[in-house]
Amino acid sequence: FWLAITMAPEKAAEKPHAGAVAAVLLLHGAFLAACGCYGAASAGWAPAAMHSAYAGGGMGAALVLCAMMAASPSYKLYMIGVHLALLLQLLLVGVFSWQAYRSYGVPAKADRFPLFVVMGGGSIVALAAMRAFKPKKAKKT
Repeated sequence: FWLAITMAPEKAAEKPHAGAVAAVLLLHGAFLAACGCYGAASAGWAPAAMHSAYAGGGMGAALVLCAMMAASPSYKLYMIGVHLALLLQLLLVGVFSWQAYRSYGVPAKADRFPLFVVMGGGSIVALAAMRAFKPKKAKKT
């Protein structure tokens, strides 16, 4: 029953920018996964550095799932996917900013600082793109 309601095709006009939103999320997810793998690779794939690849891949997968929801024929799934992605992206900007702040000027973490800055900057760009494509409230007349 629930699947029949959520998966019912609806008017494409009700889901503005669905393709653009999905593309931004797919690109952001791939970017995070690539950065996470780069972080692990730069440490020689050491077990202590694998969390970088796991976190990048996990957040990348979460954003791909949001992209799939945004591209689905269901308006409800579209709205959930878009708004969940916005929350995740805002969280990512905060996390990478905090990590960059904590690693700045610390010699033991000097190799991670540029990666945190790049990941935070990429997340800011992706969040700005999502903000531009976010569904707008209908104007009252």
